[in-house]
Amino acid sequence: MSGQNSWVLKGVRPLGGEPTTLFVDDGVLVDAEPSGAQSFDADGLIALPGLVDLHTHLREPGREDAETVETGTLAAALGGFTAVHAMANTEPVADVAGVVEQVWRLGQDAGHCDVHPVGAVTVGLRGEQLAELGAMAESAARVRVFSDDGKCVHDPMLMRRALEYLRAFDGVIAQHAQDPRLTDGAQMNEGVQSARLGLVG
Repeated sequence: MSGQNSWVLKGVRPLGGEPTTLFVDDGVLVDAEPSGAQSFDADGLIALPGLVDLHTHLREPGREDAETVETGTLAAALGGFTAVHAMANTEPVADVAGVVEQVWRLGQDAGHCDVHPVGAVTVGLRGEQLAELGAMAESAARVRVFSDDGKCVHDPMLMRRALEYLRAFDGVIAQHAQDPRLTDGAQMNEGVQSARLGLVG
């Protein structure tokens, strides 16, 4: 549909290029001015592809007091992001198909940018048992990125099983690369300063 969602961006500069005029018809760049397009003076502005945030905390479901899919995606869109990946540390945890589908549908309803739920690798982010990786991948959300967010999947056999499982549908794991055994009770980086101050490294 031309008109309301069609624009002529005058004087905009593609990154690394010279100022030019761009034509946008319903969110898509086109070669010619759409009929009924609105004009916008973009002098001094830079045209970039939509940004993608691979680590977003939308907090919904469960922590709507901190953020919602609606407010988080609106902020993302205003910042130039066309897609966000919603981390799994919701309440309940996004470790089953039902929760990732809920987050995905909330993103569809909000309509500000694409929402890609990140599924948990382990049940409850506890690092003890694999979550429903296949069910989340086959759900309406089509999850392809999995992470226990700020927690490390520290069991190497569990991680190996997860990686083998994800090969079947080209999934990836975003690992929090920290061995909890090396930081248990730690107060600062180990070194001269920690020794001098008497703090646990």
